[in-house]
Amino acid sequence: MREFIEFRISDSDAREFLGEVGWRMGHDGFVRCVRLPMEDERVRLIGELNSEFRRAGGSFFTGWDITRHYTPEEVRAAEVFHLRLRSVFEPCGEMCGTEYDESSACRQCGAGSRQATDLQLEPESIPRRHLSITIAGEIVISSRLVRAFQTHGITGAAFLPVRDPAGQVLEDWHQLVVTSSPVDLVPPSLTGMGPFDVDAQGRYRCPQGHVLGLNLLSEPWVKKESHDGSDLARTRQLIGARMGVLHPHPLLLISPKLFQLLRELKLGRLTAEVAHWG
Repeated sequence: MREFIEFRISDSDAREFLGEVGWRMGHDGFVRCVRLPMEDERVRLIGELNSEFRRAGGSFFTGWDITRHYTPEEVRAAEVFHLRLRSVFEPCGEMCGTEYDESSACRQCGAGSRQATDLQLEPESIPRRHLSITIAGEIVISSRLVRAFQTHGITGAAFLPVRDPAGQVLEDWHQLVVTSSPVDLVPPSLTGMGPFDVDAQGRYRCPQGHVLGLNLLSEPWVKKESHDGSDLARTRQLIGARMGVLHPHPLLLISPKLFQLLRELKLGRLTAEVAHWG
């Protein structure tokens, strides 16, 4: 496995401190995308520069993302995968009339609120993708992919109606809900605020154990005994933070069978990385 990290850095700062690495983004070119192997010495330099910028009240980079690339042998040997949905959109359900019951939510982290009505969304906001997720973590699946799940006997999933704000059912879309027993994240799964900040003070960790951190920084490790064998599963512990309509969310785990199906369908805007039993 090779691990890469991608930064969004202002073009002027990138050229001043890193040279002509990466590429300029957008029509104005004010932002430069810098993608480096995790072991590259410049990654350490970017971390040091960011610390200096933060002490001055700024930030050297404005965005980051970690990706992993596997050999065919590593993919064939994997027993479980972490599914990352890259097609993210808004407005989310709560902004379109979906109601949530907060009576059982954790007072410290906000986890545990329950969706009390069908998911309502603006039809024109839903990406023309087969799997997408709102900024609040609500997963939308196309009717075509629902049929593929059913034809191939994919377990651990249910498909609920999606309605427009007027209450009309959207025939092309469903809400994907995970029905299997939740699985437990275990060490050495690593979370943190960013690639150079593991949140040592626990600002984004729930003392009750509901939320492990703001971001997942490593491949997930999952307790095998907590898995019921379903093709689709979610973690009991959540990632993220409750901020307005945003909710902390579970990680999605998929079986090799479901991984292969998604790969064969060539859906796009999906990333499946290797996860591990712990």
